[in-house]
Parts: sequence; structure tokens; C-alpha cells
Amino acid sequence: MKKIALILVLSLVITSCNDDFLERFPLSELSPENSFNTAEDLELFTNSFYNDLPNFGDVIESDNLSDNVLFNGMPNEQTGMRLVPSEAGSGGWDWDDLRKINIFFENFERCPDEAARIEYSGVAHFFRALFYYNKLKRFGDVPWYDQVIGSTDTDLLFKPRDSRVFVVDKILKDIDKAIENLNVDQSSDRVNRWIALGLKSRICLFEGTFRKYHTNLKLPGADGLLNLAAEAAKRVMDESPYVIYTAGNTSTDYRDLFASDAAIEDEVMLARRYSLDLNVINNINYYFTSPTQEDIGLTKSIVDTYLMVDGTPFTSQAGYEFFDLVQESKNRDPRLAQTIRTPGYTRIGNSTEALLDFSASISGYQIAKYVADESQDGFQAGFQDIPILRYAEVLLNFAEAKAELGTLTQTDLDASVSLLRNRVGMPALNLNNANSNPDPILANTYPNVVGSNQGVILEIRRERRVELVLEGFRYDDLMRWRNGILLEAHFKGMYFSGLGAFDINGDSIEDVEIFLSATSTGAPQSVEIGGIISLSNGTSGNLVPFPDRVKAFDESRDYLYPIPFGDIQLNPKLKQNPNW
Repeated sequence: MKKIALILVLSLVITSCNDDFLERFPLSELSPENSFNTAEDLELFTNSFYNDLPNFGDVIESDNLSDNVLFNGMPNEQTGMRLVPSEAGSGGWDWDDLRKINIFFENFERCPDEAARIEYSGVAHFFRALFYYNKLKRFGDVPWYDQVIGSTDTDLLFKPRDSRVFVVDKILKDIDKAIENLNVDQSSDRVNRWIALGLKSRICLFEGTFRKYHTNLKLPGADGLLNLAAEAAKRVMDESPYVIYTAGNTSTDYRDLFASDAAIEDEVMLARRYSLDLNVINNINYYFTSPTQEDIGLTKSIVDTYLMVDGTPFTSQAGYEFFDLVQESKNRDPRLAQTIRTPGYTRIGNSTEALLDFSASISGYQIAKYVADESQDGFQAGFQDIPILRYAEVLLNFAEAKAELGTLTQTDLDASVSLLRNRVGMPALNLNNANSNPDPILANTYPNVVGSNQGVILEIRRERRVELVLEGFRYDDLMRWRNGILLEAHFKGMYFSGLGAFDINGDSIEDVEIFLSATSTGAPQSVEIGGIISLSNGTSGNLVPFPDRVKAFDESRDYLYPIPFGDIQLNPKLKQNPNW
């Protein structure tokens, strides 16, 4: 474990703060005694915690691990090629961010301002809960530390991992303290009581369903955690000012929520802020539109998941597997055309149709979600804020928790999932209809969902996948639902009936050529078959990148990551995760 002296941690923190703080406390004189004495000191110190929130790359790379996305690589999580890291402190087994938080807890009470102590200790409790939630998801059992560890604290340095149940109990105490102490000010770049409640709903839903579906682990308390998830979400629904954003345009509101330069705080509870003026920028447009990036696109699997505009499954249509883009885009949930480029797609601020670009999307389903106007297309030219916690997620957490408990009512659905569908003009989700007619495709996808509430649980999972796509949830969802086996399939892209030239937007002009060798049809785009991309049926079918690569998911091992060899060598009391 890395040991960082207090002087170093404090110097790292205040380097990012304002000059006034540096002038009042010269680096040569830094110490807890002169750094935690005022409300401003506590604010400046806790400001550093926000740097630990996920950025755009963290969010997207998480979805790249899942069955939502195809890109010009294949993650080790899908090939079974993850290795145990050798270096201590690598592979996610790092504790520096926790040390900063615990330094705060050991020193904040010297500040005489009681209101500041309450408020900023709430911030610290929030971030410690978030830190340990991320560790829990990745490793399961982890050592719990709520104090700063010195070089002589051998009992702490060489302690074993604490149990998952113990760690979750500690996380809940932290998040409850955050809920108690935080204010209710609505600003997406600062945590508040409602954000803490939203995080609690996320944590408890994850752990409650993990314990419910990972029956082999015999973990207790699944229903209790699901009740806590529903209760936390309901408090946000009943008490907070957040709503589902809508300007009354079903064809653009969902798109605009993610393309907005500034987070739309009606719905976006917590965001990663970017600013052109402050030169805090990102590569969002560049990532999704440039051929030099990862050629990211959605998979056929999730495209098929979007309902028809009348609320019926797209997969209930005869021959849906063989539809081209024009056919499969017709009369669909409007979120599909606001997430990928479909026929008629135009960039924000431009009325000219923009065809999908196969050189920037290996699946053909090119991402439109998050993409702002063309002025932000260049390298390091983007400054859209990135949502980290949305009110929409809280509604989905509520509905799923209640469905898993068997207590979900139509009133609950009308207050949650139906609000998301209302934004895009989709029919409400009907509880009785869903349970009377479970979608056979979804039932086959999630075979461990059974019982009288099977149908509505499946539909909530559909809604979650569609609404939260590319927001970093899908891989975690598969892990908690014990559906990692879905990562073994070779993910597919767009369907083509054969080789040759195709019209992909329905204007009778051939836009792309699918070819085995050089030809001269004159189509403006071409996709070569036989290199890294194949067609699923040889000379027809769906685009399949890297078909020769072996895909594997080990049910006995891969729901958790391994602890580095170096850390186990340093601390023999650390036991490796099963089968690593």
C-alpha cells in the first residue's frame, strides 16, 4: 500500500486551489493545525474530492466493456484474458483517494464553525461511500479503513480483507451521514442531500440484486437492501426539486439533455463540468465522429431492444433479423434516433442530413448521443458537461427495486418509468400486460428472471438499457444480475443482405459498398469484408468485427477482479479472489 505523508497530500490538494489559500499558508508551513481552521479551509480541502468523479472517458470506457458497444478492440473482460496484475497498487487496488478523505476526518473538527463542520463532513462521507462502493463492485471483500494509516500501524497495514457484508454496512452508515449533513442546494457540480439519496438508491439496488441473483454466495439481506433502494429513491421523488427534463419536443428533448453545454439541472443531479473559458475540455464529438478514434458504435443487440413507437417489441416482427437500417429505423422509440444516426439525422445547428460514417463506427450504428454542434468536433474542442447522476436513473432504481421485491404497483410505474416514456411520446408501461406477456427475447436473454413479476422486471431492464445507454451502467448491471455470460457472444452490427452497394438512408442513392476486394461502384463509403470485419453468414449477414477472437466469461471467477500479486506479497493476510 502506498504511504503518502500528510505534507504531500496537502500540497497536492491546495495546488489546485486559489492563490489566496497559498498566500495564507505557505507550502513550507503546511500542517493540520493551520489548514482546517475555517469554513473556507474545509471547502478548499473537500473540493479536491470532486476530482475523483468519473470523467467522460471513464463513463464511455465502462460501456465499452458491455454488450452495448462495438469498437475497434475487444476488452479482456470479454476474452477471458484478464491477468492478475503484478505491481502493488495497480489494477484498481489503490487507496490514495481514501487517504485524502480520512485526513479530512482526522482534522476537520478543529474548525470552530459548526455549520461548516456538518456540511463538509457530509461531503467527505459521501465521497468515502462512493470510493468504497467502487471498490466493492470491483473486488467484493476489501479492507475497510476509516483512519489515516502511518508507517508504524502494522495491524492496519497488514490486516485481511473485511467481508462484503461488513463493508456494505459501513458504506450505508457513511451515505446516511451524508444524507443527514448535506444541504439541499441544487447545483450539479456540488453534492447535496438529494444526490446522496440518489447514490444510496444506486448502491442498495446494486448490492440487493447482486445478493439476490448470486445465490451461490449465500449473502444475506437482499430484500432489506432493495427496500432501502426504493425508500431512498422515493424520497428524491417526493421531496426533491428534480424532474424529467422536457421542452415538449419528443424528437429532440432526449438528445438535447446530453448535448447541452451546461448540464440541464432540472434533471441532471450531478455532473462532470467542462468549460471552454477555463480550458477544461473533452473529446466527446471527436471520439464519436473521428475515424482516428475507436470506431465506436452500438450493437445489434441493443438496437433490437428499442420498442416500436406503439410500445410493442421490435423483435415481434417477422424477419426483423434481416431488416436494413431504413426498415429497422421506422416507427421506433424516438430515443433510437436520438442515440444513433438513423435516416434523416442532422447535426445540431445544421439542416443538412448527415449520413452515418462507417470509418468512425465499426458496427454501422454510429453514436449521436452526447454529440454537440460541429464547432466542438476537433481534438480537445468539446466542453459539454457529462451527467453522472440523473433523476431518470433514480426513477429506474425505484421501479426495479420495487419489482424485484414484488411490491410494484401501476401507480409506481406511472410515477417512474412512464415519465421517461412520456418525454419521447412512448406509451406507458402497463404492469398487468407486461406480466401476462413476458417478451420471449428478453426472457431468453435473462433466464434467471422468474416468477409472477418476470414480465415487468424484464421491461424495466429494457427501459434501463435504452434510457441509460452509454452512461456507464450496463457492465455493472450484467455483473449484479449474474448475466456475465452475455459477454461471450460475438456482438453484431448492421445487417447487409449480401455484397455490393447499398442505400442506407432511403433516398435511392447508393451510400456504401460491402466488398471482398477492390471494386469500382463509386459508392462514397466502403467496408472491406475479410480483414478485421466479417459478415455473419459469409457473404451476407451482420457486420462482425474480430470473428476469430475467442470470447469467454468464467462464471466462477470473472464477476470480480483480481488483487495484484504485489499487494498479496506485501500483505500475506490478503486472500486472492476465487480462481484467480
